[in-house]
Amino acid sequence: MFISSFADLGDKFFHYKRQTYLFAFPLGIVICVLYILGSLGTSGIRVYIALAMIAELGVFTVLLLFRPRLTRVIEYILYISFTLNFLVLTQISIDTFLLNGELGPSQLADVLNSLSMWLIVFALGAYLTTDKAFVKILLVFIFMGMSLMAVHNLWTLSSLGLLNLSFIFRWINPFSSLALATLLFQRMGVLQQSYASTDSLTGLLNRRALYQILTMEMERSVRYAKPLSISIFDVDHFKSINDTHGHTVGDRVLKSISDLVGREIRQVDYLGRWGGEEFLMILPETDISSAKLLAERICCKIGQSQFEDVEHVTASFGVTIFGGGRGLDDILRAADVAMYQAKQNGRDQVCVFQEGSD
Repeated sequence: MFISSFADLGDKFFHYKRQTYLFAFPLGIVICVLYILGSLGTSGIRVYIALAMIAELGVFTVLLLFRPRLTRVIEYILYISFTLNFLVLTQISIDTFLLNGELGPSQLADVLNSLSMWLIVFALGAYLTTDKAFVKILLVFIFMGMSLMAVHNLWTLSSLGLLNLSFIFRWINPFSSLALATLLFQRMGVLQQSYASTDSLTGLLNRRALYQILTMEMERSVRYAKPLSISIFDVDHFKSINDTHGHTVGDRVLKSISDLVGREIRQVDYLGRWGGEEFLMILPETDISSAKLLAERICCKIGQSQFEDVEHVTASFGVTIFGGGRGLDDILRAADVAMYQAKQNGRDQVCVFQEGSD
């Protein structure tokens, strides 16, 4: 799946994006004017397309200044229309060379390399500023346009008896460049998504990702009438571990505990670092008794495990089940209350919070 993670990052991102467009659109108008001056006397169609692009950029600039809420619509129209314009301009250049008997492999390569460069720029711009669904649409549009151009050009060359491997190879290059760029965008998106949802120390899910998953699992629990339990657990006396052995040892303890718990839960369960020395387990299709048994088993495993440079480590667990009309904050608060109750009861144990409990 193609993933873009840079859009929708908040008001600050929107502000900088709008500023960038307000700089880029007037610059684009200047480039189009220069293009017109260089194209006069060669092709009227090129001039008309450039004039249309100038008008479009001018309208978009005014709308950005006075109707910033239309930014997303402007982006969609901009990327599709400019991609189409560059495809058309490139096809006109190829046809002009062919009509004048000047189309050779080197001329075709120059035109296609310029086109692929601009298409990659458009795709990168869309990846950085729009949602992933639109990026998919734009990439499909680009590859379809390039494919139609390639079929048309190669068929024309074949009908004229001019087709050879040199021309075919020149068409392979832009497709390869676009395909490589698409793979790089995808890889960038996956990495960005991973960094945005993963705790750097333990490699577990971070708080943001846990919120999203818990919301999704709560909706799923309601829809399919399946139980959903969660458990928050906290490493006991962790501050003293840091004070006595140093933060490096404390970090190794957290990493060891995360690895240990990860081996104990099911593949359908979720484990993440809730913050500091706190962890959260999300247990889909798990009733309260099963969640308690799992927490007790993990609690026992931690207490019996040997940790580097630390003689004995324990943890306190709070367990609760989703239900009774409680929301996201309610279920998290219930697990947190249960965990602190376990600490008050002497630590190294599991405490269950159920609806109706004090």
